[in-house]
Amino acid sequence: MEAWFQCRQLTKVLDGYCIRDIDFGLEAGRVLGLVGTNGSGKTTLLRCLLGSYRIGENEGDRGDIELDGKHFQRDQQEFRQSLACVMQAEPFYGLMSASEVGQRYGYFYRGFDLKKYMGLLKTYEVPARQSISTLSAGQAMRLQFAFMQSHEAKLYILDEPVGNLDVEFRETCYELIRELSSKGEKAVILSSHLVTELERIADTLLWLYREGDTGRQRYFGETDALRDRYRLLSTDRTREELQKSGIGEEMIAGCRLRPTHSEYLLYDAEGFSEERLRGTELSGARCADLQEIIYYTEKGEER
Repeated sequence: MEAWFQCRQLTKVLDGYCIRDIDFGLEAGRVLGLVGTNGSGKTTLLRCLLGSYRIGENEGDRGDIELDGKHFQRDQQEFRQSLACVMQAEPFYGLMSASEVGQRYGYFYRGFDLKKYMGLLKTYEVPARQSISTLSAGQAMRLQFAFMQSHEAKLYILDEPVGNLDVEFRETCYELIRELSSKGEKAVILSSHLVTELERIADTLLWLYREGDTGRQRYFGETDALRDRYRLLSTDRTREELQKSGIGEEMIAGCRLRPTHSEYLLYDAEGFSEERLRGTELSGARCADLQEIIYYTEKGEER
C-alpha cells in the first residue's frame, strides 16, 4: 500500500548540480524532518515538491510525486491547492505591504481567509501597512506563517523556518507543527539546520548528502530506527587496536582523533542491541544523538 504522499525516484538536473533518485513517502498525521549539510539538495527538493522547479524541462529529469491521489503534473491545480509553505527565501514581492500580500496572493487559494490572515498579522506583531522589504527577517518569516495558516492545505512544507525567529516564536512554530499533524489529516515536511530541536518533533527523517555535484539520499525512515544503528565510543585505543578487538573498519562511520583519547561513531545496520553490546569493547559506547550522527558521518575522520 502506497503512502498518502509519495515522491518516487525524483531526479532534477540544474546547471552544474542535480539531486538524484530521491524516494520517500509520508502518511497524514506525520512530521518528516529533512536534514543534510549545506549543498545536499534540501531546498532543491522542496522547490521540486512545490512546483517551483519543473520536472521534465531539463534532460535527465524524472520522477513522480502524488499527494492524496493527486498527481503533481496530471492534477497540477488540485495538487498545488493542497500545499502550503514557509520558505527561507522571501516568496512575496518586496514592495507590497503585508496586507496587500493577503489581498493579492490570497486570491489564488480557494477559501483563503483574509480576516484570519489580518488577525494573525496582528497576533504575530507584523506591521500590516509596511512594505515587506523593510521588515526584519523575523517579521518577514512570521508574515509567511500567517499566510500559510490562512488557507486550507494537506501538506505543509517549511524550509529553514526558525533560524530568524526568536525563541518564543520558535516554540509557537513547533506547537503549530504539532497541531497541524495531530488530527491525522495533514502532514508536515520540515527542513532545519537546528537538528537537536528537529529531533524532538520529527517522526520520520529524510537525510540527504552531497557527493560531488549531486545530492543523494542517505537515509529515509523512523527517527528512532536511525539512532538505534549508531553508538558513540570514547576511548584511548587507536583505530588499529579497535580492529584487533573485533570492531571492523566497516563499523566506524566517523571519528575524531585526539592525542589522549578519540571518539568513534560506530554503525551497525541491524541496530545495537544490549545482547550485541554485552561483554565487548562496545559496552562503553553511548547512544548518539542525531546531530552527532550527522556530524561524524559527514566529517569522516577529523584530527
